[in-house]
Amino acid sequence: MSAPKHITPLVSYHGGHTVFDGEGELEAFVEAAIEQGFTALGFSEHMPPPARYQYPMSPDSVTAVGMFDRYVEEATKLQAAYRDDLPVLVGVETEYLPDEETYLADFIDQYPFDYVVGSVHFVGGIGFDYSREWYEQAAQACGGYERLAVEYYRMVRGLLAMNVTDVLGHLDLVKKYAPQPIAGQVVEQAERDTLEAALKAAVILEVNPRGLIKPCKQVYPRTGLLVEARHLGIPATFGDDSHAPGEVGARLEVAAEAMRDAGYTSVTVLLLDGHRIVRQELPL
Repeated sequence: MSAPKHITPLVSYHGGHTVFDGEGELEAFVEAAIEQGFTALGFSEHMPPPARYQYPMSPDSVTAVGMFDRYVEEATKLQAAYRDDLPVLVGVETEYLPDEETYLADFIDQYPFDYVVGSVHFVGGIGFDYSREWYEQAAQACGGYERLAVEYYRMVRGLLAMNVTDVLGHLDLVKKYAPQPIAGQVVEQAERDTLEAALKAAVILEVNPRGLIKPCKQVYPRTGLLVEARHLGIPATFGDDSHAPGEVGARLEVAAEAMRDAGYTSVTVLLLDGHRIVRQELPL
């Protein structure tokens, strides 16, 4: 008789985006996770950015904060309603802006978040991940793709130094629109420095497969970075980066395989223990 097939724990702490660039009812995300047998699900809508850092589709700052408040209120209600069925965590995906650290710290202090996903989408004031055109503008402003990557990783280290991040989101997002892999000694050093900063900050590295449907066609982070993270002892978890209920759990089996290929034998999960959030390691 063959042994039962091992089932990978399904979790996602980066996703449930509906306010600014997604769609769907939050309860539908929870129901989709339950149907798939999730161990835990986290909601982490994007932080409303300050007025100087906006995407074209962004509402004004006052409207954005109101929309975000309603999101958090709804997610918190679902956390209570589904407590016996699925651990639902209420978080946020932050935006690191080097001249707006006070805004970020004050924003996080206003809410009782269970956890924080730390991300960088702006370099030199340009939202480089918004479109290929904006990506090229950011690269030109930095003096080329290598310099863009180096500056991006400097921003990530700035975020980590604030000690507000629990889960580090899509570590090598800077590759999203790159016409070819960004390499070179200065980039490799920037990546190593950033991984060491992540270890020092005791964050969990997100393995995010949404990059597979983006121009880079890769999981975030790429295999080499994930191997280095594992060698350093940085824990890792999953983020489906869902922007609609139908995307809950999407491609997480690929993320799990990427972790195994990098040498990980367990996935780190965040769970509710009364009013506390605890970390656990579950076998991959």
